[in-house]
Amino acid sequence: MPNTINSTIVEREPHLDTSEILLRSIVVAIDFSSHSTRAFKEAIAIARCFGSELLLVHGATPAVYGTGMEPVPIECFEAELDVAKDKMAELIATEPDLQAFSHKEFIAYARPVDLVQQVVVENKADLVVAGSHGARGVERLALGSVAESILSKVPCPVLIVGPHCTAKVHPFRSILFATDLEATGLRSAQFASAFAERFHSPLTMLHVIEKKSPRSEIQPELAEEYARQALSSLLPDDLATYTTSTIKIERGKAGEIIPKVASSSHASLIVAGFGPNSPLRDHSPWSTLSQVIRQASCPVLSIRSHLV
Repeated sequence: MPNTINSTIVEREPHLDTSEILLRSIVVAIDFSSHSTRAFKEAIAIARCFGSELLLVHGATPAVYGTGMEPVPIECFEAELDVAKDKMAELIATEPDLQAFSHKEFIAYARPVDLVQQVVVENKADLVVAGSHGARGVERLALGSVAESILSKVPCPVLIVGPHCTAKVHPFRSILFATDLEATGLRSAQFASAFAERFHSPLTMLHVIEKKSPRSEIQPELAEEYARQALSSLLPDDLATYTTSTIKIERGKAGEIIPKVASSSHASLIVAGFGPNSPLRDHSPWSTLSQVIRQASCPVLSIRSHLV
């Protein structure tokens, strides 16, 4: 396993050593919907690869009784928590493979995002897995997105399983790394290359030159060569010892192109970083992250560009 990532072209953030990525503890956000069930199955597949402990989290929100002005009887809260515990037991029973892993359940009255954040911090979790309905437009603004809200709350990477994700034989069979080369390069590249090396997975490095990008104003050949060298600089020197890598430069809208490249390269995982000013942090229904999650047929691993 290499000790460093060489970066001779682009050096916009602190250089990070490449090291083996260990996922010892995985938090799974559960709301008993079909979306979270897919996320649950994906988390089990990842736990199987790393021998991880699974922490199953359900934040219950109280139902409205009467006019909402009178106090809710404590018996109602207890009854609803009992129902949630029964549903969790039923979900666990559907996955006999789960018995091979250490797992715990956390069920409480709390905002789901807040409870996930609490469990992550208290257990020093390495990853959160959450399902997303991938809604758009007015529907998404009304419903919100717990999965994407988690991104801004937790210090660890978040794997979001979108509505079109299909079950894969191996979650790390083929990896697509997508970056804007501005604020989302080094740390997310570290994860992508470490997974590719560990599982000998083909790695595709992708940068999309958008019209709004400063590089779109540069002569096309020069812009593409710059991006190609910048992507190459993020690859460990001895990656070829473990697997193959491909560099792709595309032009257009990243939110549309990333899922298409993921499909054509048969990716089982998309790795993408986000920084303080990255469009991935934009919670509008038209953000790059929302589009990728909504369209991709594989999960999206979102990683902060800076350690927190």
